[in-house]
Amino acid sequence: MKRLLLYVHFNKFNQLSSHVEYQLSQLRSLFSNIVFISNSSLEKLDEDRLKQKYLINDIIYRENIGFDFAAWRDGMTHVGFEELKQYDSVTLMNDTCFGPLWDISDLFNEFEQNPTVDFWGMTNFRATSQFKEHIQSYFLSFSQRVVRSEVFQEFWMRVRNFVDVQDVINHYETQVTTNLVEAGFTYQTVFDTTKEDASHMLHPDFSYYNPTAILTHRVPFIKVKTIDANQHIIPYILQEVDQSTDYPVDLIVSHMSKINYPDFKYLLAHKYIRPLDKVYSNQKKVAVHLHVFYVDLLQEFLSAFEAFSFQYDLFITTDKQEKVDQINAILDTNEKKAQVFVTGNIGRDVFPMLQLKEYLQKYDYVGHFHTKKSKEADFWAGESWRKELIDMLIKPANTILAHLEEKDDLGLVIADIPTFFRYNKIVDAWNEHSMAPLMNELWQKMGMSKAIDFGTFQTFVMSYGTFVWFKYDALKPLFDLNLKQEDIPREPLPQNTILHAIERLLVYVAWNEQYDFRISQNPIPLTPFIDNKLLNERNNLYLKNVGELYHFGSVKGAIKYMIIAPLKASKYIMRRCIEKLKTKA
Repeated sequence: MKRLLLYVHFNKFNQLSSHVEYQLSQLRSLFSNIVFISNSSLEKLDEDRLKQKYLINDIIYRENIGFDFAAWRDGMTHVGFEELKQYDSVTLMNDTCFGPLWDISDLFNEFEQNPTVDFWGMTNFRATSQFKEHIQSYFLSFSQRVVRSEVFQEFWMRVRNFVDVQDVINHYETQVTTNLVEAGFTYQTVFDTTKEDASHMLHPDFSYYNPTAILTHRVPFIKVKTIDANQHIIPYILQEVDQSTDYPVDLIVSHMSKINYPDFKYLLAHKYIRPLDKVYSNQKKVAVHLHVFYVDLLQEFLSAFEAFSFQYDLFITTDKQEKVDQINAILDTNEKKAQVFVTGNIGRDVFPMLQLKEYLQKYDYVGHFHTKKSKEADFWAGESWRKELIDMLIKPANTILAHLEEKDDLGLVIADIPTFFRYNKIVDAWNEHSMAPLMNELWQKMGMSKAIDFGTFQTFVMSYGTFVWFKYDALKPLFDLNLKQEDIPREPLPQNTILHAIERLLVYVAWNEQYDFRISQNPIPLTPFIDNKLLNERNNLYLKNVGELYHFGSVKGAIKYMIIAPLKASKYIMRRCIEKLKTKA
């Protein structure tokens, strides 16, 4: 069969998502000619890869005006309407769906061999008071009988460049089926939704609101917008896709992490680093930065580094010149080499790392760690925290680097939440919200291209203690800030500072640079009932101890609490009194 595919691509960040490349690879064998019509620009490397892998025959760039229908029109014009008649079928598709979830060659054979089917699609939309029943336009395939008809060619030559997507839906998506049916042609869909019970649905658009039905009826494509629209059940949909299809779920996670925020709950369930069959090749340049404030902990880290089976260059920063001799002595004892820098006691571990920009930018992968202690509660806070971070990011570093090497778009690996923060509600929504203005300010200073307002976030996915593995390019905007000492408060450090903001920004900086992140799981098993107990504690109207004042981040915050708490108590008492009076009445 001589088949033509006109494939429309659009990405608001001018990127080629991995699910598009996979999709084309699965469709390639079905089509003699694939014309890739991009309504957004592509990097030269992405275009070259599509061509070198022979995933497409031709590529057209155009503005995103008229949306898919105008793009398909331009694709037909590019091929030539007379040339279209030479194909046994012409298929129109866009990249607004994931799949194919299953091999679709049988579907083509089934519909093309059925003499009663002139054109077909995946799902149809029921008739409403505004328009008649029609095939949804993310996938449409027309037989040669249809393509050679005047009604088909006239329809496409009349397509205009509407700027409102609703106009496209009203004039084209809902009309292409109607025009062909009125001309005497017949169609079928993989899933005839008109025969399905929709009484339990707010709106009978199965491709959007009912991904369960899509899977049950073995529709080979699931819409991208369906994932966002049904986040409450998507964990189970992804589980079903993983178990019942050959489709790589990671393609969904990767794309959704880039076009929307990367830390939605349903995405986090798939962010854990998992064992790999492949091992790290040891062909990349690796730097390890260790900030040594507590020299007595240096040996612990050097011992942990023994788990590395790869070559790396070690960079050590410290705050005082007198510590350098002690550090060098420990390095000599361990027969380790490192470049040691004195960066001063400003900016904890973060500012020293940023000062190494000239060195770190030459490396492919960077690991950042520091000798973590907590003077207030070192054994149960500082020490447990440090040891767990070592277990999560240093000891499994071989696997982490293998993941960074395997996935081009993986830019950051952080640790899971340390157990101390699952037993104690230290990170709360009020304190996190107070960090948002500073995070927004840094975002603007870095000149980020993606729009985000951290004030709308309840909390942040962050690298606790800023222990992290990263590709330099993923955090390049942070290094390019070129922070100065005067930008950072002196010790003792206040509660919420630019350093705390940076700790929370790492994942989102990588996201802006088109990189995804992964989490290295805490090996200490804790039942989620602990989280349930902690998160469902009712806030008391009084402070249990003076230490809780630190949750407010400042004297101003504590004073605010002293005012708000009595007001809330008074309001509660008033409401209860009114309720009792009403009951007695």
